[in-house]
Amino acid sequence: MPAYNEEKTVVQVLERLLPLADELIVVDDGSVDRTRELLMAFTETRPNVRFISFPQNRGMSAAYYRAFQEVARRVDLGELSADDVILTVDADGQHDPEEVDDLVAHLYNNHLDAVIARRDLSIYTAYKRAGNFLMSMWASLWAGTRLYDVESGYRAFRVGALMQALRYYKGYKYSETVEVAVIMPRLGYQVDNRDFIVPVPVFRSNPRMKDFLIDVAAIPAAAWRLEARRRAPAGINGSWVYYLALAPLLMLAVMSAIVLRRSLFLGSDSMQHYSHVWWISDQLFHHAGLPLHIRLLDSGDAWTFPYGFVPYLTGALLHPVLGDWSVTLLMVLGVLGVAWTAGLARPNLRDPWLLMLFVMNPFFIDALFSFQFASVWSTVFFFLFVWSFEREEQSNLSRAGSFVLLWLTISSHPFVGSCAALGYGIYLVLADRERLKGFVAVGVLAALACAPFYYMTVSTPAVGENSLARLAEQLADTLARRGTVLFLPLAAPFLADGLRRNYLRVLPGMLAITIAGIGFSIGVVHLGDLNRGAYPGITHRSTDAYAAFFKSAEFFPGSHYRVMEPTDSEDGAYRFIRHGAILTNEFFSESYKRRDWTEAQFACYAAFKGMDFDVLEASYNRNYMKNEAGLLEKLVLDRKVSVIYSDDNELFTVYDVRPLVSQTPKPESLSQCGL
Repeated sequence: MPAYNEEKTVVQVLERLLPLADELIVVDDGSVDRTRELLMAFTETRPNVRFISFPQNRGMSAAYYRAFQEVARRVDLGELSADDVILTVDADGQHDPEEVDDLVAHLYNNHLDAVIARRDLSIYTAYKRAGNFLMSMWASLWAGTRLYDVESGYRAFRVGALMQALRYYKGYKYSETVEVAVIMPRLGYQVDNRDFIVPVPVFRSNPRMKDFLIDVAAIPAAAWRLEARRRAPAGINGSWVYYLALAPLLMLAVMSAIVLRRSLFLGSDSMQHYSHVWWISDQLFHHAGLPLHIRLLDSGDAWTFPYGFVPYLTGALLHPVLGDWSVTLLMVLGVLGVAWTAGLARPNLRDPWLLMLFVMNPFFIDALFSFQFASVWSTVFFFLFVWSFEREEQSNLSRAGSFVLLWLTISSHPFVGSCAALGYGIYLVLADRERLKGFVAVGVLAALACAPFYYMTVSTPAVGENSLARLAEQLADTLARRGTVLFLPLAAPFLADGLRRNYLRVLPGMLAITIAGIGFSIGVVHLGDLNRGAYPGITHRSTDAYAAFFKSAEFFPGSHYRVMEPTDSEDGAYRFIRHGAILTNEFFSESYKRRDWTEAQFACYAAFKGMDFDVLEASYNRNYMKNEAGLLEKLVLDRKVSVIYSDDNELFTVYDVRPLVSQTPKPESLSQCGL
């Protein structure tokens, strides 16, 4: 029992407790009233009462910790056993000592390791009850089990369980109660904080916001210390256990902060998602309809939802308030969600040391900085599906939830989601055949429900304009990159022990892979379009280089423009459609046709696309070294096209190709152009 300035109640509480326990340990926490003198007098003639006194106030947590250290000493001496019971009681009289026997009986009869009495707070203010509810819900999130009154100090513990928990916390101020409540369930001990309800006979509450905030911070900190220390690999000792284990969280925080500071983040895939979300939002809020086609992409033939159905709709609903930042925010939440839901699907990844290896995956990093919005959300839903599907209780409601999550997985990205489902099916064949039949049933239903999204994917113009070999190359690249993020968590239970045993060898190797993988992703060594691009959004803010052109008489809203930019900086094309231009391509790399041309091929392609103007950025010419700029200059000399606008800073040139298109018969397909 800790006591601080409790001269009015402390002796009466101790007298009532004395016949109910074998021994008492009471800690005076630097009281400045008569509490210390009263306790000294009380303990002088009672050998089964141990008195500990602090010269200065150190807080309730320090008092408890010192008393528990005394218990640990007695255990080491063999005077106490692991199955003995330790009770904690407040000194202010709000706990009824008469409940002690029932508290202990409840612990033994239900084979529990701890009972945290749930207080009846009906005499307390709504403010106090609300704070207690919020704190308990927050603690439940980190404990992994439902807690109902996490701040209760009326508790019974088995000594062995309490001593094990004591290894992972000390507490600060009043945080001891909440830390123990979180740590014990995470250690696997059986803790009840629901069924044993006790009245509170007196109102003794002086809540302070400072203490509330300390407890809010202490709860995740306690969970973190536990996970970092108990699973620390061999060879990592001392304070390094805590500092190094923070690395994955720091990585996620830094990566998120880098992206969130840009409302329009430049990445290889980013403008695809900004454009779709903007268009959907515009149509929803200004035209009261849900569009299936984007009138401003690929001359109106582009589908609105080749993927990203629910994530796009969510971003569109937020767009009127947050603008483009709604997409940026959802992108970051998606990446954080991948890390979180991977731990739900495979609890091994809640281990910070294994989580570190997961977030160091260069393709996980690439998913954020290249802005793989749709596949990231598909991965989040996939991990949630695995978590839901593998839960022990498969009621009709939970099976329906699994179906919805698999539908979300596939509809968010039909190719990635289908590969995820297929890979999971293979995993079940190899490791868990009992669930295979149920998975096939759910998978078939989800695939049928996703038929419209499959159709939109295969019928999008970019698919029809490319050869099967080209599409297969791109899909293989996509699967190789994103498959590591999808499937490595499934292997975590099989790899975990080996990784922990060899961690100090694995970590440097993973770091080398990360550096090499990021180098590949940003094109340090170019392998064609497989790894062309970088992460310009990290260091550069999107600027409207076309602002003056849009205000000029040479810009024609409603006309068909081809805007040629590097794949990681397509914000110019996005600004064109925001100003009413119609792009002759989608934002897929396969749709841009960044290639060398013959005059006949280019004229045929321009006629097929109905192109009015071709916009070439200087950065495109530098990055791709294609002959399009030279070809257009030759056509200018031949008076088949003309330059209608040159940027003063030589950033881009706008060519009028209408004369060339008017002289070229429109082909029925690009194959007639030799493409």
